[in-house]
Amino acid sequence: MPFTHTCTDHSPLFHETQLVINDLQKLAEQVGLLLLGKHRHVAAILEAKNRSVTSSTAKMIDRAQKQLTVVTVEERWKRDGWLFQMMTWISIRMENPGINLISQAPHTNPAQHGIDGLAIILTSTNRIKALIIAEDKYTTKPRSTLKYKVWPEFELFEKGEFDSQLVTQTTMLLSHLGDDDIDAIIENDIYKKSNRVYRAGITPLPSHSTAEKRKNLFRGFDGCVSGPDQLRRQALTFSQANIRQWMDDFSSKIHDFLETQRP
Repeated sequence: MPFTHTCTDHSPLFHETQLVINDLQKLAEQVGLLLLGKHRHVAAILEAKNRSVTSSTAKMIDRAQKQLTVVTVEERWKRDGWLFQMMTWISIRMENPGINLISQAPHTNPAQHGIDGLAIILTSTNRIKALIIAEDKYTTKPRSTLKYKVWPEFELFEKGEFDSQLVTQTTMLLSHLGDDDIDAIIENDIYKKSNRVYRAGITPLPSHSTAEKRKNLFRGFDGCVSGPDQLRRQALTFSQANIRQWMDDFSSKIHDFLETQRP
């Protein structure tokens, strides 16, 4: 597997999962496949299922490699955030092995609007056990990003401002179910706040090296997502000394892997 995870319970504020790279080449291959639209294949890999990857056209590969190439600072920010979303997409599936989890496919372009990540955990009776709403920010300013961008977004979800969007996205993800199951989910599950899990993906600074400092980074999480259950407040953290250089190097590995996929 490309990652290992270390969990820290910052009770009662939130629960943290730290993402640590275990196999960078494997991660580059899986993200490269996601760039080519092969999320079903990557999901199968993570579930240890044998499945041959479908072919890609030269145009698909050319476009993916072009999207990895940046010139301006703004292009770099957008690319880095996009690739980080793909890393967290892989991570959430790794964190929930053997569970009936359905997740939104990764965004197809950098800086694409909409929910960064949406995943549903179903019970054995096809009811929602958890509706996971993710905001992922690959940034050198983690504290201000959480405070001024992520917390306000989560608060709007809690207030029901995006319920229509959640109904649309959730029913699309669960289209394999029958009409009765979907109607029951809409009536009873989607609007229930206790079902909602909020997951903030962020890149702490090297100065956030201790558990206490990372806990302080997420202060205010319980202000936008209230209640005693800290498991509704989740964090995925990924730390590197220089996140921009790391992503430049990682992008080069993905680019090289894509070259091996040419027909």
